[in-house]
Amino acid sequence: MTIAEFLNARLDEDERASRAAPEGSRGRERALAEIVAKRRIVRGYTEAHETSMRTVEPSAADRGGDPWSELFAWRMAVKCLAAVYADHSEYDPSWEVTEVSRELTGQ
Repeated sequence: MTIAEFLNARLDEDERASRAAPEGSRGRERALAEIVAKRRIVRGYTEAHETSMRTVEPSAADRGGDPWSELFAWRMAVKCLAAVYADHSEYDPSWEVTEVSRELTGQ
């Protein structure tokens, strides 16, 4: 399972739970808006990953720039999102970001 697949599955679960809450309940709309924002981050990472892979086998139509730096930034973002679910059985410890883990645990 990739980190993008993992996050999309967790976001699906979060969305189902949020939609199950009564309309107008405190935090429901915000939770749904946050899910949309997180899906955009995951999609950005996926697109950056695909762009980086095209760099290995570039085509004439590929854009310039440094896709590896962009991919690294997106990768850090999705690792931070995944850290919220570190206690999930499908969480891969290789996704851990040390600085984020320290902030969450206070250590």
